[in-house]
Amino acid sequence: FSRAVTLAPPNPAAPHPVAGRPAAHHPRRTSPPTPYPVAHPDTSNALQFRRPMAMEEEEISGKELLRPDNSLAEEEAAAAASRLTDDLIVEILSRLPFRSVCRFKCVSKPWRDLIAHPAHRKKLPQTLAGVLYTNITGAGGYRYHLAGLSAEADGLDLDPSLTFLPHTEYRDFGLVRACNGLLLCSYEPEEGTVRFIVCNPATQRWTELPPRPRPNTCRYYQQFHLAFDPAVPSHFHVFDFERTDNLSITGVSIYSSRTGAWCQSDTGLVEDVVMVGQSVLVGGMLHVVGNLLVAADSNNWEDQTVLVALDMEGKEWKTISVPRGRDYGIVGWSQGCLHYAAISPAPLTVGVDDDEGSLNMAEEVAIWCLEDYDKQQWALKHSFRIDKVLNLNEVDYRLVGFHPNHDTFFFVSKGIWEGEKASLVSWDMRRRQLSCVLHLEKSSVAPYLPYVPLFSSEPLPDADGH
Repeated sequence: FSRAVTLAPPNPAAPHPVAGRPAAHHPRRTSPPTPYPVAHPDTSNALQFRRPMAMEEEEISGKELLRPDNSLAEEEAAAAASRLTDDLIVEILSRLPFRSVCRFKCVSKPWRDLIAHPAHRKKLPQTLAGVLYTNITGAGGYRYHLAGLSAEADGLDLDPSLTFLPHTEYRDFGLVRACNGLLLCSYEPEEGTVRFIVCNPATQRWTELPPRPRPNTCRYYQQFHLAFDPAVPSHFHVFDFERTDNLSITGVSIYSSRTGAWCQSDTGLVEDVVMVGQSVLVGGMLHVVGNLLVAADSNNWEDQTVLVALDMEGKEWKTISVPRGRDYGIVGWSQGCLHYAAISPAPLTVGVDDDEGSLNMAEEVAIWCLEDYDKQQWALKHSFRIDKVLNLNEVDYRLVGFHPNHDTFFFVSKGIWEGEKASLVSWDMRRRQLSCVLHLEKSSVAPYLPYVPLFSSEPLPDADGH
């Protein structure tokens, strides 16, 4: 909180006090100083002329202003804070990052209760509520669920099953992507025709995108991506990458909710790249995990995992090298940094009980942080031997993503035998501790989408509503 104190304008003729000595006493001026406008104490925008110094000194003496314990400043700050209503505090906090809001819980018990109140939580920045996933029902249909994180998802009124969408009646309806609270879904009204829906399960608003001018006959969910920036909450973009028969990118069709239309752009890459994984929006550019086909020698080719970055208009393209792994990894944004996780091609950690056989079976998850974006410099942030915490003879696993605010990484573990249930598992990087977050429904399938709720309806101004 800021405090405005009205002081008389300085006297140019008066000598400056010497450091370490009290200022000399000067007789009171017989005429008031030249008035100049200052902010009115009760109206933020109105201006009025200040009062003569003689009147001010009757109310606040210079001796009081210079109290060494600064008690007057504390009293005024407390008085200013007491005039803030709950609604005004919530409005201020709603414009701050999530981590700042968490710190303000420590201001006082009333603030803690104010922030935790269910009616106010919807207005405040949200963190990871859980992971959205799909399970195959006995009738061959699909159902959608949220594997909630108990602390974050408690009290949130969400509809992860998407029952508010009439399109779920289509057998091939499915979740495709999640980005900052919005979901991208697709369905086929007729064979060979793919249509898109963008929805918000927290507000149950949705909009159906118009047909693409150049339909892509090859439907592969890795080619569809969603970009929504909460800092620019009025619009979103949907990307449909166009590919050749060998899956290499030839261009992209981009839908902008600002224009309500699709535009097409040829690829800005000279390399052959195949989109294979997740995407994340960073700095106004979409970053997608892809495989780059490079020549190992004159007769052989090998895959190299990269991030393909392009802007919202498809005009700027570039590739970013990522640390090598056994397979392509996953990308995410956490604690203000771009992260990448993959299975290390060789164990980074060797224990005293490891022998040649155990090292051949060892699998280690390596988590990297992009320290310098321009120079593409990655730093190893954390690694852990997953074969030390899971019995890989009985359990398979799949990398899921990062917690946006904590040093926590998520993956799904599932028994290798048919019909066994899967579990959402978290790994605490600081404590090096594994914990099971939630058991998932039977026959759960990818994609597993980390989900942060969005309670604003602004990004879907044209939603049908229904």
